[in-house]
Amino acid sequence: MQDSIIQLKVLGQMPDSLSSNPPEELVSKYDDLLAKVKTPLTEEEIEVLISIFPESTMYEVEWTLLHLVETYFEPKLLSKYRNLISKCPSEEWRDTMNARLDNWEKEHSKHI
Repeated sequence: MQDSIIQLKVLGQMPDSLSSNPPEELVSKYDDLLAKVKTPLTEEEIEVLISIFPESTMYEVEWTLLHLVETYFEPKLLSKYRNLISKCPSEEWRDTMNARLDNWEKEHSKHI
C-alpha cells in the first residue's frame, strides 16, 4: 500500500467543514497526501480512500478524493465498485458516487 494512503488511513475520516472548523494545517495535510497518491490503485487502497470521505464537505478537498476513487472503476469491476461505494461512511458522498455510476451505466447501455 502506498505510504500516502497509509498516512491518510491514520488521519481517518476527513472532518466536515460544515459542522467543524478544521485547522488549515489539517486540510493541507489531506490535500498534500491526496496529491501524492499514484494510480492505478488497488482495491485495498480504494477501501481506505472511500473510508475517509467527510460527511459533507472539507473545503473542496473531497473532490480530489472522489476523482482518485473513480480512477479504480472499469466496466468489468461494476459490481465490485458498487460494493466499495456502499462502504462510504458519508451518505451524501455514497449517493453522489452511486448517481455518477448510474449516469455512466445509462449512457453506456445505449451502446450495447
